[in-house]
Amino acid sequence: MSLTRKGNITLDEFRRAVHNAVSQEESLATRLAKLSASGDRRGMVGMLVEMPYVADLKLGDSYEGKDDAQAARLYERSFGATMEPRDEHAEEIKTCNILTQALFAAGANSRVFLDAICERARRFYSLRAYASCLRDCDCMLALSASLYDNSAENVKYFVQRRKECLQLERECSRKLEATSSRKRGARGRTSSNSSSFSRSSSSSALPTVDGKPHSCLTSCSDGVELRFDETRGRHLVAARDIRPGTVLIVDRPFSFSTDPPALGRNCLHCHATLKLEDSVRIPCRDCQTVAFCTETCRKEAWEKYHRYECSVFNYFFKNSNNERQQTSYLLLAYRMTVTQALSLSNSATCVLNPDFLRYHANGNAKDKDDDISKECTDLGSKETYSPLDYRTVFQLETHCADVEPSVNLIRAIEAIFLAKCLISVLNKLDVVCTRETFVSLAVAMLHHLQAINCNAYEIIENVHDEATRVWEPRNIGAAIYTTVSLVNHSCYPNVVRHSYPNGIVVVRALRFIGKGCEILDCYGPHFLSESKLNRREFLWKKYRFLCGCDACKQNWKLPLPETTCYKCAACSESTGLSITNAKVTNHRCAKCEKMIDLKRIEKQLQKSIQKRLSAIAKMYEGNYRDAMPLLFEHADFVNKHLAEPNIEGIKTEQCIVQCYNSLGSISV
Repeated sequence: MSLTRKGNITLDEFRRAVHNAVSQEESLATRLAKLSASGDRRGMVGMLVEMPYVADLKLGDSYEGKDDAQAARLYERSFGATMEPRDEHAEEIKTCNILTQALFAAGANSRVFLDAICERARRFYSLRAYASCLRDCDCMLALSASLYDNSAENVKYFVQRRKECLQLERECSRKLEATSSRKRGARGRTSSNSSSFSRSSSSSALPTVDGKPHSCLTSCSDGVELRFDETRGRHLVAARDIRPGTVLIVDRPFSFSTDPPALGRNCLHCHATLKLEDSVRIPCRDCQTVAFCTETCRKEAWEKYHRYECSVFNYFFKNSNNERQQTSYLLLAYRMTVTQALSLSNSATCVLNPDFLRYHANGNAKDKDDDISKECTDLGSKETYSPLDYRTVFQLETHCADVEPSVNLIRAIEAIFLAKCLISVLNKLDVVCTRETFVSLAVAMLHHLQAINCNAYEIIENVHDEATRVWEPRNIGAAIYTTVSLVNHSCYPNVVRHSYPNGIVVVRALRFIGKGCEILDCYGPHFLSESKLNRREFLWKKYRFLCGCDACKQNWKLPLPETTCYKCAACSESTGLSITNAKVTNHRCAKCEKMIDLKRIEKQLQKSIQKRLSAIAKMYEGNYRDAMPLLFEHADFVNKHLAEPNIEGIKTEQCIVQCYNSLGSISV
């Protein structure tokens, strides 16, 4: 099979051809196995680059470009509907949807784009969707007259449309100012309605860490500290007693990506939902595939990353393999490279970052570069540890030398293909890339693909089910959070993560965490949903460690029993006495010898359970903020008096998670 047909090769074809060539040639397979076992990324990439299949590959554009003829047909169609008086609102919305299709098909320098954006703005105004109208006006007013300067007539047409949008902008601003106080009052009066709560909660302020910011860990509270040992590696522990609900980490992504199903329903840049009543879809000016919620997001995305991926965008997603590793993870690895490799670029020029290339000059996972290691040694302890510092990304675990050679082969093939995509884009920007530069970029892509497998987190939005009154998580994309990656795994985690706009993740304590105890997240399998054997098998295959959390060491069984044992509030030692079968009213702790009044605690427990039930009633009505103090009070009581694991604690934690689901990124 020839791989020299420009633009006609998919990643699937390339992956299959190179993989088969290596598998069928014993000498190549043996060489690859040795390089894999030694963690030699540069060696693996260099070996594959020598193959004719790889050397001859030239990639062309792969994206859905603009089609002004299609846009013109859609624009004309938007005026074709006949509106019955009783259906006027629905017909206006239908017309806006057709105009949106026209906008995505139209080139930004065409008259039909100007017509469609102005017409959609007018339609939004007539629907009293003033915020949406303003966003369209912003999009129109951001256009430069230089896009239409090929004739005086075109410039005159542009100026005319611009005046129309300026007038609409003034009218919308006045309307919004006049109604802002009434809307605030209406939101307050309807806060008990779950659906109105879900619409307004998307504007919730981003939480900040509780306590003072950490002196070195820029994303953390001073309530945590970074430690290191040979068994756990780098990990975070509580610097003081931490109560449930405490915000411990607010982390920004170094880079992020979007899953294919979310490309049409979420903003590519901030991931805000495009399906709420006041949302609007702003198109990319070069492709029809991605959408933005504002002109600001479109501009920022273009300047930071989208201009380096737009013309090759389909390569990341049009693959027969539907596994996550082959979809948004490819785009994530590409953006991680672009973010740092082109970090010295600006709007006028594009320059490769020599410091980035230096980091991947060695490319050996085992043979560390002493200079680079010294640069990273004190991060988080003596030197600032920032999620946007590439050194924190470079330090992420990759398990390069530990995984099977076949896995490294697939990732190396994908890394080379991604590097070919980037070279194709850079050539258009007049950036000259030597063979050595290409190899370094491919080595970086391989490094990032390996790190993603062990360190990527989901970006989530929560969708409210009106029938069950439950917030259900839905994936938007993936991201690299280098601070959150410092948190180790437990099958019974004591923290919970929630996504907020712009890919920001907030980590809160799920229950009481004592001073000196480790902060623990869940990487996937929870003891409530999987057996110990299944959990350990998953964690070993993906992360290469044998889990030793309490749930695994004590082999907590499923289903969790409804009965729970008391524990001593003084020393936390279990009494061994069940709540339902305790025959004595007093008990002396075997460890600290303190007397425990079991009868009094049982009465207090019943009262505390009523707090959880009252909180659930508030949650059912949509009053999540009012429910949380009751849940935290009950969680404190449970932590103090009941031994783990216990069903009461689990139920309370699930309720707390639901409350926070309503406060983060949401959709409809």
